[in-house]
Amino acid sequence: MKEKEKQEKRREHPVFTIWVHTGYAVLVLSMIGWMIYMEFFM
Repeated sequence: MKEKEKQEKRREHPVFTIWVHTGYAVLVLSMIGWMIYMEFFM
């Protein structure tokens, strides 16, 4: 999405990038868990 901004401005806070990655990981894991839940309980 914002590849140019990240390449130009490399001075981002590491905590921000960690929160973004953890957010994406939680989102993907929750989607997979919901799919497995629907498969087993429906």
